[in-house]
This record gives sequence, C-alpha cells and structure tokens, in this order.
Amino acid sequence: MHNWFLLLILYLPFQVALNPARGFDLSSLRVLIVLFFLFWLAKNYKKIFETIREGVYLKNIQSAGLILFFVAAFLSLIGAENVFWGLRKIVFFMSVFPLYFLTLALVNNLEKIKKIILILVGGGAVFALVGLLQFLSVFVFGLEGVYNFWAWNVVPVFSGFNFGAMLLSYPSWLVNVNGETIMRAFSLFSDPHMFSFYVGMLAPLAAVYFNSYIFFFLMFVGLLLSFARGAYLAIIAAFLFMGVLFWFFAKNKKAAVALCSLILVFIIPITPISDRFYSSFDADEGSNSGRLEMWRQSGQTGLQYFWSGVGLGNYSSVVDSGFGYRNPITAHNLYLDIFSEIGFLGLFFWLFLLLGTIWQLFQKLKKSDNTKEKYIIIGLLGSLSYFLVHSFFETPVYNPSVLSLLMVILGISSAIIIAPNKQH
Repeated sequence: MHNWFLLLILYLPFQVALNPARGFDLSSLRVLIVLFFLFWLAKNYKKIFETIREGVYLKNIQSAGLILFFVAAFLSLIGAENVFWGLRKIVFFMSVFPLYFLTLALVNNLEKIKKIILILVGGGAVFALVGLLQFLSVFVFGLEGVYNFWAWNVVPVFSGFNFGAMLLSYPSWLVNVNGETIMRAFSLFSDPHMFSFYVGMLAPLAAVYFNSYIFFFLMFVGLLLSFARGAYLAIIAAFLFMGVLFWFFAKNKKAAVALCSLILVFIIPITPISDRFYSSFDADEGSNSGRLEMWRQSGQTGLQYFWSGVGLGNYSSVVDSGFGYRNPITAHNLYLDIFSEIGFLGLFFWLFLLLGTIWQLFQKLKKSDNTKEKYIIIGLLGSLSYFLVHSFFETPVYNPSVLSLLMVILGISSAIIIAPNKQH
C-alpha cells in the first residue's frame, strides 16, 4: 500500500476536477483519498479498532485536534441558517482529513519520511515549473492570448466548470506593479494565492532536503512570481524561524545565513518584488483597506456568535443573503473565518492542533541527536510556521490540494514526534 500512497501524494497538486452532474464539481483527489482510506480500513480494521479502543488517537495532539475541530464544526450547524451548505463543508473535511491517518499509518520511520518528502518537493517543483513557464509565456504569446488559453482550456480541467466559472467572474490573475499590468503565476491552480500557499509550505522542506536545491529554487521563484503579499510575509517569517533553529539547534550557521539572506529579495528597493512587498504596509491601498474591512466585519460576527459561530459555511449568507453556495466571500483570514463560522471552541481546537504540533516538534528537536532528523524537523517547523502566518491573509482549508498537503505534513510530524529515537 505504501507505493500506492506515494502515487497519491505525487498527485496532490495535479488533481483534475470531475463534473458528475450539471452544476456540481468534485475533486478527483478527494475521491481517491476516500477510496484509499476505505481500502486501508478494510485491510487493517482489526488493528485500527484495537488502536481506537486503547484511546491512542485521543492521546495524540494531531489526532485529538482534528477530531475535536471536526466535532466543533459539526455542532456549529445546530443553529445555522443553511444547514445544507454546512453539511457540504463537513463532507469536504471528511474526504480530506483521513489523509492524516493514512500518513501516520504508512509513513512510520525516517526512511519513509525522507521518501515522502522527496515525492512532495519533487511534485511541488514540477508544479512550480508550470507556474514559471506560465508567467514567462506572456512575454512570448502576449497577455491576452495566455489569459484566454488558461481561462478556457486549463481552469475547467483542474478546477471544474462551475468553480472555474465563479473564479473567472472574480479574477485575481493580474496585478498592477509600478503602473504595469502583470500576469501572476498560479500554475494548475486557478488562484495565485493558493498556488503560493502550496509551494510556500513545501519550500522549507526543500530547503532542508539534501541535494534538492533546484527544487527549492523553482518553488521560491514560483512563490515570488505569484505576487501574493501574504506569501511574502509568510516565507520571511518561515526563513527567519528556520534560520534561528539552524543556528542554535543544528549548528549549521551557513544554512542559517543563506536562508536569512534570501529575505533581501523582498527588501532591496526598486524591483517588482520589493514594490509589491512594501505595498503590504499601505493601509490606504484598495486591496489592503478592503481586507481590513473584511477582518472587522468577520471579527464582529465572531464576537456576536462567540461560542457556536453562524454555522460552518454560512458566513457569506450573513454578509449577503442573496449569494449562492459558490461565492468569493470569506473573511480572508483563516482564524477569523473559523471564529465567525464555528465559534471560539473551533478556533481553539484549530490553534491547539497547529501550535501543539509546533511545540512538540520543537521539543523533539531539542532532544534529537540525529542530524538528518533535526533537518527534517526544522523543515516541518518552517512549513507549519508558513501556514500559520499566510493563514492571516487567506482561507486555504477549502482548497483540496492545500488541505491535503497540511494533512500529510501533520501526519509526518506526528510520526516523528511519537517515534522513539532508536527507530531513526
């Protein structure tokens, strides 16, 4: 099953959309995860039931956090205006969360972890290369030609006809830098923000994986060309955090200096990258002021429905009851989105999951005497810190590829945390 699992992981960013019925899109990745999980359950049900009976999963921060968050999300539907919308989100979580348990079960030693990381960063590098070629093709075929090609030939295949149509109604593919309109890199995703999320979470793992510098370069350049300001802030935070860990815990000052030096790309003035980065701090800029208003509105909604939220998937109906299920309305902040829809307990369990994992990995890093294990832990800490920071500006958990990647990273983290050093 391990080899099939590796193929599933390789498929994460390249998954195509299914359209089984008119007005209905379905991610093929979600279908494969569910089928693989059911096959795994059928093959290992005795061992799994024994593990559940012993309460092993609830003793694990990652398992407990996911389960408690899911329960809170389900309970939020009790007072929801549109229960069906929330149930669709519940089904979405049920089709992706199992990937964590599959990872924990099938990637249970350091050699398997190294292999799965290689698969992840290799696939991410190819994915980023598509984004790079996409960006460069504009200078050969022109903006309009490339835009139309991607809109009519690529987006329907990988995002679905219905979701793709909604995205084209609210496009985020173009950015204005110094008065010039530029097409952003977004690869096979239909949104540069989710593209930058995916490659940004993998870049720290590529940075610590031995002899994968070309993979790291492709993903870092892809992230830059997404022109996603949240991604810029997140990768700076991740590199600084990793630099500190390399300096003090891995005793690799060269790696620390190299990672921190990359931050200069954002700081050196008079470049499209730095101009875009500095615009993050302009509160009067249209996108920034709009986002601040969204944060204010979603924060007020969360405070008004403090414990239960308005119900999973129901925030957009509070903003405008005339919207249908597919709409672009979110808090543009994962934490405020969870707070407004699921309530304080949902937010608490989500932070318990992520911050608890970071704390446990840090404790493992301090105790480990295995250099390769230390490097992998630093990469995982960089990935999770990237996710934490970038989530202040986007809501990534409803993208199947990004959420699946997070489940794999949590599964790898859990395997490292609970495994005794002698297995490494």
